[in-house]
Amino acid sequence: MILTILDKCFTFDNNHEGTQELIETIQNVLSTENIFLSHLIINGQEVYKEHEEYILDNIANINEVEVKVQTIKEFIGSLLVSLNTYTNRAIPEIGSLVNQFYQSPLEQSWITLNQLLDGIGWIYETIKSIDQTQHDIKDWDEFIKIAAIFEVELSNLLEAIENKDAILIADIIQYEILSQFQLIYDVTEQVFEANNI
Repeated sequence: MILTILDKCFTFDNNHEGTQELIETIQNVLSTENIFLSHLIINGQEVYKEHEEYILDNIANINEVEVKVQTIKEFIGSLLVSLNTYTNRAIPEIGSLVNQFYQSPLEQSWITLNQLLDGIGWIYETIKSIDQTQHDIKDWDEFIKIAAIFEVELSNLLEAIENKDAILIADIIQYEILSQFQLIYDVTEQVFEANNI
């Protein structure tokens, strides 16, 4: 299979060892050039996650792997857009979830709560990813505070879930989590305005 990254071409065997070498080559080029992976185009198919698994699952048929990259600014911009979009969509859902837990949570309420926990984890990891880059984001300290609040409140929320305390779950989401989602949305909007994103 042929790997193309930044106008450079490499050839690898279509087997497990070749896949490992391909992944290592991508990582080395990314770190050397100080750029970030956006996604792969494998035989014309865009693949955004679980790249190695996708390659291994389709190894016999892969001819071309093209790496799409982003600069630090593009990488941060795409993450901020994702944070903004996710929180904007999640806010009304979280409000509905709070009402369900204040009344009597159904099975679907618990499923939605698990999705919220996944979302909080994703937000936390996204903030940490951006924090590890060299950025000049105005009001970045707000994001760091949000991550710290999520660390504390996630622990409290998990304890309330373990005790199946629906009222406490609703209170934590209503008064601690939802306000952070709104803050993320507001701050990302301000960042977009300040940086013309």
